[in-house]
Amino acid sequence: MHKVIKQYFPKLFEQMGALTDHRKRRDYQVSELITSGIAMFLLKATSRNALNNDRKQECFKSNYAKIFKRRLAHMDTVEDFLRRLPAEDLDKLKAGLVAGLVEQRVLHRFKLLGKYFTVAIDGSGINSYEENDAEQSLLSKTSKNGNTTFYRYAVEAKLVTASGLAISVGTEWVTNEPGRNFDKQDCEQRAFERLARQVKKSFPRLPVCILADGLYPNKTFMKTCKDNGWEFVVVLKDDNLKTLQQDITDVENKHRHSTECSTSKSKGKKHIHWQYEWITEQLDHGGYRVYWLKCTETVTHLDKDSKVASQKATRFVYLTSMEVDKENVRNIAGAGRMRWKIENEGFNTQKNGGYNLGHKYSRKSFSSYKNYYQCMQIAHMINQFTIHSNNITALLNTDTKLTIKHIWKQLMAWLTCCIASETDFEINNRIQVRLAG
Repeated sequence: MHKVIKQYFPKLFEQMGALTDHRKRRDYQVSELITSGIAMFLLKATSRNALNNDRKQECFKSNYAKIFKRRLAHMDTVEDFLRRLPAEDLDKLKAGLVAGLVEQRVLHRFKLLGKYFTVAIDGSGINSYEENDAEQSLLSKTSKNGNTTFYRYAVEAKLVTASGLAISVGTEWVTNEPGRNFDKQDCEQRAFERLARQVKKSFPRLPVCILADGLYPNKTFMKTCKDNGWEFVVVLKDDNLKTLQQDITDVENKHRHSTECSTSKSKGKKHIHWQYEWITEQLDHGGYRVYWLKCTETVTHLDKDSKVASQKATRFVYLTSMEVDKENVRNIAGAGRMRWKIENEGFNTQKNGGYNLGHKYSRKSFSSYKNYYQCMQIAHMINQFTIHSNNITALLNTDTKLTIKHIWKQLMAWLTCCIASETDFEINNRIQVRLAG
């Protein structure tokens, strides 16, 4: 972990030290406080109180100081600081770290068609409350029996790769607006417009292809992508855009093309067949150029006698701003499928993989909670590169029953019970991070 920070995020602590400091009493450096907040998620402590309990153990404090070269602050002190820290500061810090990865060309091998970084967009409910916070910022929903639930909802932009990385490049919060009831489609799409401005400002020259679900194929989404110079691949549901669906039906027989490919897994017991179809004719939706493509995936399982035990076909339909042909249809359809990574490797990992996304790290201060959330995104970014490092990959390949959860459990046991020497953390050689193709 410390080697990954040293190689891929060499300016992390320097950038932390440049953050705004509104404190009058300064017992800790800014970098110590932010590192403490990030470490809570790096080490998957699950709560402020849990990390405070670990902090009481001298062995843990000593090892922590040797890893990060900084003191571990009490989380109440971190909370006081994060309440005063403008949320935009950690947004900029996170964006700077991602920009550093782009400059190092770490992710270039995963670009779509050799040109575009694939950025998935999606929203998720984070947690719920029985009452609003002190800033009256929470969304609310009232049930038929009159009970009101308050909750937080965020729209994320994550740079996703075929290797399984899901790195946050921007976050926009869906906040309560007086006089208007919550409506997911309206709120999430308006939040996307704000998020798009944020991502464009942070990465003005980054070639981007936006991946989105069936909530987004509308003129506003397409205009936002065109204005920012972005391409897109978006899910088209059967009941969406009736006029465009009719246009597709009118031209598909004349301009439809198809190609097929297959693969076998699990020693020949599982066969996957893909059939790709696309329309070469350019379609129009509200004045915006779009192209249609479909992937039908058929999964066949064979029994011990090599007879068909089960078979299931699933179809995936997309609209894209890129012209589709036989050479690129598989890559574009594959990019559309990668949208799921923001849900699986993104939200689901942070909710159920030890980061405890649903925990209420700051119940009363929305500003503080947003800063904890960004600490989580930075920690998740670092942990993903740690998991994809050659050391961890070799461990997982050696023992097929070994899990990431168990490795983290061993790490915490070592931090808590073993006295490390300074030489354990010397960086003699640059670590090589292997990203699966």
